[in-house]
Amino acid sequence: MRMFSCLLFFSMSCAILSCHQEKPLNASALVELDRVEQAMFEASSQGDSAAFRKLCGTDYFTINANGEGHTLEETIPYVPRFKGSTNTLSEQRQRVYGNFVLRNGRLKAYMDGRQVAEVLYTTGWLYRDDRWQFVHWQGTMTGMMLAPLADKVMLEPPPLK
Repeated sequence: MRMFSCLLFFSMSCAILSCHQEKPLNASALVELDRVEQAMFEASSQGDSAAFRKLCGTDYFTINANGEGHTLEETIPYVPRFKGSTNTLSEQRQRVYGNFVLRNGRLKAYMDGRQVAEVLYTTGWLYRDDRWQFVHWQGTMTGMMLAPLADKVMLEPPPLK
């Protein structure tokens, strides 16, 4: 696990450092990122692995809400499970580092009109090869997902001694 954490830190640091070698993004590139990000969420909602793959960089890496990390090749087989889902995004923010953009916010996911998840997320986007590439996803479940466990497990940390 320690080696994995070091590799993840190293790869994200390299992505951020390499982005400073490129010229700064202009406003139209950031508007284009809005469109590409929407296309990524639509590909997921349609369960379209091919469309999702086209939007990703080959170095894509995800850390899912269950704590598992996956490469692009490991992620692609899971894309169809989101078919038919819809989501709403809120509390969105972004930070621009050269040609690398971190975006974060809150996502509420729905299936058949029923909310099934709420996730705080961070995405990483790299402008390379004249296009935006989705290179990172990290999602953390909110308290909504813990509510069914409230009477079964201790959700609060133990008191300090």
